[in-house]
Amino acid sequence: MKTALRTAALTGAVLATGLLTAQTASATPVPTPEPGGVIRIDVPENEWWNCGGWSLQPPFVGSDPVTGMVTNRPLYLHFTPGADVWVFCTGTGFPVVYYGPIVKAGA
Repeated sequence: MKTALRTAALTGAVLATGLLTAQTASATPVPTPEPGGVIRIDVPENEWWNCGGWSLQPPFVGSDPVTGMVTNRPLYLHFTPGADVWVFCTGTGFPVVYYGPIVKAGA
């Protein structure tokens, strides 16, 4: 029992430290449809974002191959042209999870 309480207390302290040191994001990602079923996601400068999309048409899930690895470049999602795609992102600043709009992939 003492080990479980000690582990829970240590985990809570680590999570609290992470939340207290997290910065507020300067802005949220901006998804924009482009021709050919592409959705371009412009992310705030000098911030790390991991973005993806879900659709009811194939491919059902998509993400940028280098998402979350680089900064200062747009992210690209590829879907069937005209598909409705729900864009979502996770980042290093608050809000850590961003549930974006439903975007129609470019025709």
